[in-house]
Amino acid sequence: MSLVICDTNIFISLFKEHKETITELQSIGDRNVLIPSVSVMELYRGMENKKELKAMEN
Repeated sequence: MSLVICDTNIFISLFKEHKETITELQSIGDRNVLIPSVSVMELYRGMENKKELKAMEN
């Protein structure tokens, strides 16, 4: 499979445990998913509390 660049909204959906997003990302495979540095920054800035930040770092 080709590499896939995922925007911030995809990772937010993943963190909210939306089944369709989880299934699609599993079919793509972890090694094939890319996250732009801007999306990483947006996710860090958007964390509402330390629990969400901890979940993202793991």
